[in-house]
Amino acid sequence: MSSPPLTIRPVRPDDAPALRQMREEAGWDLDKVPAWIAASLAGERPTWVAALDGATVGMVSIELIDPDPEVANGEDVAVVASLSVLMSAARRGIGRTLTVFAEEQARARGVRVLTLNTRPTNAAALALYEGLGYRRWKQQERSWGLAVFLRKTLAQG
Repeated sequence: MSSPPLTIRPVRPDDAPALRQMREEAGWDLDKVPAWIAASLAGERPTWVAALDGATVGMVSIELIDPDPEVANGEDVAVVASLSVLMSAARRGIGRTLTVFAEEQARARGVRVLTLNTRPTNAAALALYEGLGYRRWKQQERSWGLAVFLRKTLAQG
């Protein structure tokens, strides 16, 4: 029996409960979900969700501006942010699919370099990102703790 098809679509207000659950499982930024949805709807922080059989199971955003211009400069450097997959949907390639989708969306917006970050203890995320061609370039404190930063030059097509 085949698995249900995965669809990716822009975030909607009715995704809020699933996004809050993802953030609760991740352990941070639960309170930012309403602002993220509003920013996406306003075109300021594009956010997409992955759905299986209509149920929201993952999310990813692109942030075009960051206080650190090496991370996102509002022009040709952007950051993949808030990549999350519900634990109940883990280990199905959804995180990888969402990351590749974010790369395509960033490229379409003229982004040349895509960055992302995660905790240094998140071996699964580091393996995913490095497997997609991201390379570590620094560690720095963020609001949620120490982050490992990775970046990738996007092929222009």
